[in-house]
Amino acid sequence: MAFARTLRGDVAPETLGVVNAHDHLIRVGAGEVYLDPDHQLDDVDKAVEEGGFFVSASKNWTPNGGTVVDMCPINCGRDVEKLAEVESRVDGLQVILATGFHQQKVYLETQSHWVSRYSVSRIADLIIADITEGIDAYDYSGPIIERTPYKAGVIKVATAYGKITAFERKCIEAASIAAIETGCPINTHTSAGTCGLEQAELMISLGVPADQIAIGHIQRNADIWYLTQILKTGVYLELDGTARLKYQPESNRIMEFRELGAAGYGDRLLLGTDSGKRSYQKAYGATTGVDYNPAVDGPRMLDEGFDRAYVEQLLMQNGQRFFSFHKDAA
Repeated sequence: MAFARTLRGDVAPETLGVVNAHDHLIRVGAGEVYLDPDHQLDDVDKAVEEGGFFVSASKNWTPNGGTVVDMCPINCGRDVEKLAEVESRVDGLQVILATGFHQQKVYLETQSHWVSRYSVSRIADLIIADITEGIDAYDYSGPIIERTPYKAGVIKVATAYGKITAFERKCIEAASIAAIETGCPINTHTSAGTCGLEQAELMISLGVPADQIAIGHIQRNADIWYLTQILKTGVYLELDGTARLKYQPESNRIMEFRELGAAGYGDRLLLGTDSGKRSYQKAYGATTGVDYNPAVDGPRMLDEGFDRAYVEQLLMQNGQRFFSFHKDAA
């Protein structure tokens, strides 16, 4: 039977409700925060408030509420105990936890990082353990490992701007082994929409089924021809980064949903907000937040003449299908 692996356990995919395919509720430090302190999301009460906004907007579409895929991976400030508290305090919220890795630059001292010194197979074993046994309470940040009961339900991989570094390729190789072994989906980070096609081709060449891969942040490259080339490989695209007017107008994402849907690819498009900074979340004073897809995108698409069934597919069904495991529960 199909299932999605959430923080609270394995659930039927249709119970996920509205799916935010890439976001951040908790981040307690590490390299990304060192590079930009705005990424620090360590306040549980604020995360509860933000999660509440998301569930409230989601319930306008389904009584099941919604699911946030928290894409904070290994050694990037994961705190699954705090996330568990957030989920327990927001009725109607489910959380999918991430394992895997971010892009090289957030790990700072990459020459001495254990990824640089461990074999690919050993790294894959650690990812697999996050998925099948439980995420380490210390986020693989020290010599002691204590498994929590909270298992990862998605693997993250990431690449730099315009290139895939040797560090990142090693992470992708390990993630691919783990994905094949467990059936866990892979959701990626592209830097400003670059290397999306290369990510897809590399993981497929390593044996990962195309429909187990989603290429993230790809809306930043609002080139329908290029996005179509990625979709032709059979992977999903994640169109997130909502309300980033410093990069491009919101009309670009709406155009992507319309044109890619008309071209027959609407069943492989995922929505997310990637509101991973304090300045992107309502609970910290921003005007937009984690609830943007059900609160703004959905109503806007209806207002612009999109078929309601297609909007619901984008908000709910595509994510429910993608975040389902491709193997029996383990």
